[in-house]
Amino acid sequence: FRVLPDSRLDPHILASITRAAVFALSGAVERPCTHEDLAAADEVFVASTTREVQPVAAIDELTFDAPGPITTQAAAELSAFILSELVAG
Repeated sequence: FRVLPDSRLDPHILASITRAAVFALSGAVERPCTHEDLAAADEVFVASTTREVQPVAAIDELTFDAPGPITTQAAAELSAFILSELVAG
Protein backbone atom coordinates (compact mmCIF):
# COMPACT_ATOMS: atom_id res chain seq x y z
CA PHE A 1 0.00 0.00 0.00
CA ARG A 2 0.94 3.58 -0.37
CA VAL A 3 0.62 5.82 2.67
CA LEU A 4 -2.98 5.94 3.82
CA PRO A 5 -3.58 8.96 6.02
CA ASP A 6 -6.26 8.57 8.63
CA SER A 7 -7.74 10.99 11.09
CA ARG A 8 -6.43 10.82 14.62
CA LEU A 9 -8.63 9.34 17.28
CA ASP A 10 -10.94 11.85 18.88
CA PRO A 11 -14.37 11.70 20.52
CA HIS A 12 -15.94 11.18 17.05
CA ILE A 13 -13.66 8.32 15.92
CA LEU A 14 -13.71 5.01 17.76
CA ALA A 15 -10.58 2.98 18.47
CA SER A 16 -12.15 -0.15 17.01
CA ILE A 17 -10.65 -3.57 16.40
CA THR A 18 -11.47 -3.14 12.69
CA ARG A 19 -9.62 0.18 12.54
CA ALA A 20 -6.60 -1.38 14.25
CA ALA A 21 -6.63 -4.34 11.85
CA VAL A 22 -6.81 -2.08 8.79
CA PHE A 23 -3.87 -0.04 10.16
CA ALA A 24 -1.82 -3.20 10.75
CA LEU A 25 -2.63 -4.77 7.38
CA SER A 26 -2.40 -1.67 5.20
CA GLY A 27 0.42 0.33 6.69
CA ALA A 28 -1.85 3.32 7.21
CA VAL A 29 -0.43 6.14 9.27
CA GLU A 30 -2.33 8.27 11.73
CA ARG A 31 -2.11 11.94 10.84
CA PRO A 32 -4.58 14.68 10.06
CA CYS A 33 -6.36 14.16 6.76
CA THR A 34 -7.08 17.52 5.20
CA HIS A 35 -9.43 18.57 2.42
CA GLU A 36 -6.31 18.98 0.27
CA ASP A 37 -5.37 15.34 1.00
CA LEU A 38 -8.83 14.26 -0.11
CA ALA A 39 -8.67 16.41 -3.25
CA ALA A 40 -5.38 14.73 -4.21
CA ALA A 41 -6.56 11.18 -3.42
CA ASP A 42 -7.22 8.63 -6.14
CA GLU A 43 -9.56 6.71 -3.86
CA VAL A 44 -11.03 6.83 -0.37
CA PHE A 45 -12.47 4.19 1.91
CA VAL A 46 -13.93 3.94 5.38
CA ALA A 47 -13.48 1.06 7.79
CA SER A 48 -16.10 0.05 10.31
CA THR A 49 -17.01 -2.98 12.34
CA THR A 50 -20.35 -3.50 10.61
CA ARG A 51 -19.26 -2.74 7.04
CA GLU A 52 -15.56 -3.67 7.18
CA VAL A 53 -13.91 -1.74 4.28
CA GLN A 54 -16.27 0.29 2.11
CA PRO A 55 -15.33 2.52 -0.84
CA VAL A 56 -16.32 6.18 -0.89
CA ALA A 57 -17.47 7.44 -4.30
CA ALA A 58 -17.84 11.13 -3.43
CA ILE A 59 -17.38 13.70 -0.71
CA ASP A 60 -19.06 16.98 -1.52
CA GLU A 61 -17.76 17.92 -5.00
CA LEU A 62 -14.88 15.43 -4.95
CA THR A 63 -15.30 12.09 -6.73
CA PHE A 64 -13.14 8.98 -6.40
CA ASP A 65 -12.58 5.63 -8.10
CA ALA A 66 -14.83 3.32 -6.11
CA PRO A 67 -13.72 0.74 -5.43
CA GLY A 68 -10.16 1.32 -6.47
CA PRO A 69 -7.31 -1.18 -6.23
CA ILE A 70 -6.19 -0.08 -2.74
CA THR A 71 -9.73 -0.33 -1.36
CA THR A 72 -10.16 -3.72 -3.01
CA GLN A 73 -6.88 -4.96 -1.54
CA ALA A 74 -7.68 -3.58 1.93
CA ALA A 75 -11.12 -5.22 1.87
CA ALA A 76 -9.70 -8.57 0.77
CA GLU A 77 -6.93 -8.52 3.37
CA LEU A 78 -9.32 -7.55 6.17
CA SER A 79 -11.77 -10.30 5.16
CA ALA A 80 -8.96 -12.87 5.11
CA PHE A 81 -7.75 -11.68 8.52
CA ILE A 82 -11.25 -11.91 10.02
CA LEU A 83 -11.74 -15.40 8.58
CA SER A 84 -8.39 -16.56 9.95
CA GLU A 85 -9.32 -15.22 13.40
CA LEU A 86 -12.68 -16.99 13.28
CA VAL A 87 -11.09 -20.28 12.22
CA ALA A 88 -8.42 -20.00 14.92
CA GLY A 89 -11.17 -19.16 17.29
